Order: sequence, then C-alpha cells, then structure tokens
Amino acid sequence: MSAEDVKFSQCFDYGRRAARIGMPRTTNPYLEEGSIELGAWIEGFETVDNTEIIPIERVHLFHRGKEAAERGEPASVCPYTNDDNPERMEIWLLGYAPHVEPQPI
Repeated sequence: MSAEDVKFSQCFDYGRRAARIGMPRTTNPYLEEGSIELGAWIEGFETVDNTEIIPIERVHLFHRGKEAAERGEPASVCPYTNDDNPERMEIWLLGYAPHVEPQPI
C-alpha cells in the first residue's frame, strides 16, 4: 500500500467518523487544501446515511457515551445494546472510547 493510499484511507475514516457523530461538513480540516485529503474526507463523510439517525441525534448519542465514560461507568451500561439499529450503540461507543487502540494479539 502506497503512502498516498494510506493517507486517503485515514482521511476517509476521519470524514466517516465526523458524519457518524453528527459533525457538520464545515468541520472538514482539509477545506483549504483542495487535495487528496479533501476528496477522501468528503467521500468518507458521504458514506453515512443520515435518514434513520439525523445528525443532532448522532451528536446526542456521542455525548451520552462520552459522559458515561467521564463518570467512570462501564461500557456495559450502554442503553442501546438491544436497539433495533446497532449504529446507535456504535455511536455511543465512539463517544465512550474515542481513542481506544486495538490491543496486539
């Protein structure tokens, strides 16, 4: 994988994450660059379907997870584990553990 592919993948993921947690398009950090980063971020952002969970609800879900983590509650308190749409739980967990890195096996 080339360095350009890695950069595209990272920017795509950043854009997708931004949309998943309800951030507006104007939060794109690459607006002034007009490069591969800008295009990748936009592509990632546009992969998120906002018809079922609107952006304001996404923000709310993210912050509920963040607040639970700040209170020291276990992740098992997530109120969306049995929800019909697993994306609510995923967004809540993004707020709960935004910087958790996978552990090496």
